[in-house]
Amino acid sequence: MTVAAPRNPSSRPSLTALVALLTAVLLGTGCTSGDRPEPDQATGTSAAAPARPALKTRLVTTAKVPPSGPDARRAAMQAAPGLQRFLDRYLTVAFVEAAGGEAGWDRLLGLFDKPVRASARRQLDALSLGAAAPSVRAVRPDRASARAVVLYRERRPAAATVRVVFDGTADTAKGSGEVHLRSVLQLLASGGGWRIAAFDSRTGPPR
Repeated sequence: MTVAAPRNPSSRPSLTALVALLTAVLLGTGCTSGDRPEPDQATGTSAAAPARPALKTRLVTTAKVPPSGPDARRAAMQAAPGLQRFLDRYLTVAFVEAAGGEAGWDRLLGLFDKPVRASARRQLDALSLGAAAPSVRAVRPDRASARAVVLYRERRPAAATVRVVFDGTADTAKGSGEVHLRSVLQLLASGGGWRIAAFDSRTGPPR
């Protein structure tokens, strides 16, 4: 497996699909009315916000190893926990914890390798809630799954290609609607864990 060089990710449907989804679809005719209580007009207080739901990615991992390397099945099992933690963190920061607005998106961008961070910042709408985040009260994960192929160098993971699927429900002040992510992430392993070195990502309705 060759790790793809950084390239311009596909963001064509993201701004029109996600932002329009959370404005026109969520706030338009036929949206589901929110169940959150209105603030107490006499005291100016409101009910406590519900706890964010936990997100756990269902991950299927395979490994490609050199002839003198470890057993491929064991290598995949070895790499899976770290990959799963990384993907859980990515989807949580990009969607679940982004509701209400993510100031600067520094936590999300910190998951990217330095040479592609500027590109990732320009493509936030294709990688996360992006510009729609301030209008979203909460994101409830419905499905988070991934398939990873890990490339080993000698006896250690060096890189991985990961196909990520995320489906969730976004709640706004006036209704709820679906959010979706479909990504192919090229990851590099380092002493500090995994980093995204290249990506092809989009948000919006699945196709």
